[in-house]
Amino acid sequence: MSTAVLTVTSEAGEVIVPAGRPRFIIGRARNADHVIADGRVSRQHLMIEETDRGWAVRDVSSNGTWVDGSRMLHTVELHAAGLHAVEPQAVEVGPVGASPVVSRGEARFRLGTSTGPEVVIRTEPPSPRSAPDELPGGGADMQTMLPHQTGYLPPRTANQATRPPRREDLDAGRRATPAGATPAGATPAGATPAGASSADATPIGASSAGATPVGASSARAVPGGASSAGATPVGASSAGAVPAGAAHDQAERGQADGGQGDGGQGDGGQAERGGHARLDREHERGTTYPLRPGTMTIGRARDNDIVISDLLASRHHASLTVQGPSVELVDLDSANGTFHDGRRIQRAQVEQGDIIAIGHHVFQLEGNLLVEYLDSGDVSFEAEHLNVWAGEKQLMHDMTFRLPGRALLGVVGPSGAGKSTLLNALTGFRPADSGAVRYAGRDLYTEYDELRRRIGYVPQDDILHASLTVRKALEFGATLRFPPDVTESERARRIDEVLAELNLTPHADTVVAKLSGGQRKRVSVALELLTRPTLLYLDEPTSGLDPGMDLQVMQSLRTLADDGRTVIVVTHSVAQLDLCDYVLVLAPGGYVAYFGPPRDALPFFGEQGYPWVFLRLQETPGAESAARFRQSRHYVPASVTAPSARPAPEELPSIRQQSVLSQLVTLSRRTLAVIASDKGYLRLAVAFPFVLGLIPRAINGNFADTHDRFTPNSDGPTIFLIMVLCACFMGMSNSVREIVKERAIYQRERAIGLSRGAYVGSKVGVLFIITVLQVIPFTLIGLVGRQPPGHLVFGNTLLECMLAVFVVGFASGMIGLMISALVDNADKTMPLLVIVTMVQLVFSAGIVPIGGKAGLEQVAVVSPARWGFAAMAADADFNTITRAGVQRPKTVNGVPVAGQTVPVNPRAPEPDRLFSHTKKQYLTDLGAGFAAAAVYIAITYLLLRRLDPKRSRRRKPATQ
Repeated sequence: MSTAVLTVTSEAGEVIVPAGRPRFIIGRARNADHVIADGRVSRQHLMIEETDRGWAVRDVSSNGTWVDGSRMLHTVELHAAGLHAVEPQAVEVGPVGASPVVSRGEARFRLGTSTGPEVVIRTEPPSPRSAPDELPGGGADMQTMLPHQTGYLPPRTANQATRPPRREDLDAGRRATPAGATPAGATPAGATPAGASSADATPIGASSAGATPVGASSARAVPGGASSAGATPVGASSAGAVPAGAAHDQAERGQADGGQGDGGQGDGGQAERGGHARLDREHERGTTYPLRPGTMTIGRARDNDIVISDLLASRHHASLTVQGPSVELVDLDSANGTFHDGRRIQRAQVEQGDIIAIGHHVFQLEGNLLVEYLDSGDVSFEAEHLNVWAGEKQLMHDMTFRLPGRALLGVVGPSGAGKSTLLNALTGFRPADSGAVRYAGRDLYTEYDELRRRIGYVPQDDILHASLTVRKALEFGATLRFPPDVTESERARRIDEVLAELNLTPHADTVVAKLSGGQRKRVSVALELLTRPTLLYLDEPTSGLDPGMDLQVMQSLRTLADDGRTVIVVTHSVAQLDLCDYVLVLAPGGYVAYFGPPRDALPFFGEQGYPWVFLRLQETPGAESAARFRQSRHYVPASVTAPSARPAPEELPSIRQQSVLSQLVTLSRRTLAVIASDKGYLRLAVAFPFVLGLIPRAINGNFADTHDRFTPNSDGPTIFLIMVLCACFMGMSNSVREIVKERAIYQRERAIGLSRGAYVGSKVGVLFIITVLQVIPFTLIGLVGRQPPGHLVFGNTLLECMLAVFVVGFASGMIGLMISALVDNADKTMPLLVIVTMVQLVFSAGIVPIGGKAGLEQVAVVSPARWGFAAMAADADFNTITRAGVQRPKTVNGVPVAGQTVPVNPRAPEPDRLFSHTKKQYLTDLGAGFAAAAVYIAITYLLLRRLDPKRSRRRKPATQ
């Protein structure tokens, strides 16, 4: 082993890699050995390992390392005599670029980008002055991320082995330090250095002298909350238990390679051996909560033992019961569920290292402590070998890329390149058939039930009701997205925060329809930001916007990414791609043609602009474009594992925030608010019954019997026929656009837990009210003063006819709702409205006799007009006043023909049994009309299933 000294120099200072440490981590994480607080630096970026000949430097980052302007694709070995580039020990996936060029005895690395923070690693002969003893803990109390963040502390190296002090440093320290003061970075006499423990000190999580940790039985405590021989930490098994402090230290030493310790053996502590990832690789370490015997509650309310300020958490969300070494987690009927190691549970035993997730808060059991980790969104995101098939056709081929935290990715490519397919795979709406999507190292598909709450999705169409104000739209969205115990003031506070974040506060009371295109898109984004998603996907957010609005939207997305989110935007606009951290260019067929910084994209293709790039990609086979990228220096395999097909996932529980009844009320209120705010539609809905009521009123006549055996009443059927026709048209026009106009809104809300039954029920309920309000004036205008003379059920024929008209209008409205769920474009509804209205006119039996005609009579039962007209005909006794079935002698030129007869009323050659003037028949006709409405409601419900997020996962067809 070399006796030389390895020195690391960066903007954070200069440190010496301690001799004997198997691994030394450089990164942004607070527990890295050398912390560089820069957003371009991964939490764990470079790993230095001591070898027999010197040291090896490996890139373990998610966003890359550059050496001499080229991406680092090899492990770099440093010897006292010089440097050597060697092939990585991992299996090589595809060709690699040129070896890094470094100078003798020194390597210079750029982290994150080719212009990122520089790290200089060099070998030096051992100094005659010995370095201070290493202090454990690394930068364990170092805050991560960027200097402008709240709680940021500058990089500290006091807990790390530093370079030997120089005389000028000591002289400067003496001049700057007053007498009796302690120099910065030094430890006062008798004090315990940060991160180290003295014999008299009690480490965090350990009991004081003579005390026994919760659930332990020994009289003497040991560091980390574990007890001495014979004692067991909370949640740990006695056999082979590892103290939490030891597990934490071992995990930090082995975290860069999955928890493997020296010699490749797993010594990462019990949590690592149990298969649990160390959460501090990706998340901020927050508060630690000592466990105590008994029950501890977790929730949003202040009376909980563990209070979490997350609106996705219920006021009393879950409880932990500690009994000896046993820890039991119980969900307290929370709205969003409690997750144990990625699975939703009602009750579960928690072992050492197990992960508990509630909303955006993640906890891990470490000894006698429950350690909180904050999912701030500053985590890595990776797509690994994604492949999608549609039958025998492969839509996406080996899609692989990695993003660091706070990254903005632009996805571009010509038509047919698979951008929508990729977006569906990344969101989990339609998972890939093979491969994996990882969020913070966790498989999105496997743990989708928990991780889907971190996803925000903004489709190309605005997910807003244009007639509402911005604040009103967000209020309804917040009501549907948050648990029912979230108060109105809490929702209002969160809405104000989102409006301020997106600079929409001045437009809070503006109607959405009056906003510019860019502002509307920002309101759609605001709707998604209510639940604080850490993964934000946008599909064509700048479509149809002018260049200025395009810039405005992309700048907003840049800000959102900088504030702690991974933002992935699919776009056809290439003007503002320089605002992105990375660009993913897709080739036709779903191939990766380029992935890397936007400034390198055009030079890579050798073109002067993206239009020429797209033309070139369309002319080149996708596999050839992908092969060219794999041969370039930009290609870095995300993993050495081969893609594997996944089985179909389990049926997901609902992500529903509220009960179906609560959603029904909220959606009904929103629908009424939309109608009330749309002045044009409201005026039309009010005018409809009055205008249409004048049409039957214009027809003279009544429903009285002529008292002439051979003279039927022909005016009554005509009046009723016109009223049925108007009711059909009025009912369908109310509903035929009701679903299709908010198709994008429904799809998004369905993905976040909207009940299909509540949605359909809200539409049915509102249409019921509208139909009642329209039928009353319509019937009064058409029939007052000439209603049928003989009542049947309610003692008033006007009321009985009004109820029959309501059945026609309401059931026809349900047909319109079914059509609205069937079509994908509002323009297709008008032709269908006309066709269905004409069909109902025929099936009503007001023009063409239906009774007794095989086939036609059976088909007509699906028509609301058939049953509404029949109910009115039964009330007016049409079989009598129209002389149905009455025959008279046939005449030719006024001369009777012997033995031949013809119907007195050709439109009623036979009595229709549905027109019988009885209470039973009248009620039967009404009941059949309501039954038809129920059938159409059920069909609408089933049709909406087509719009549900696709969670099916198909295997690749077997090939020989």
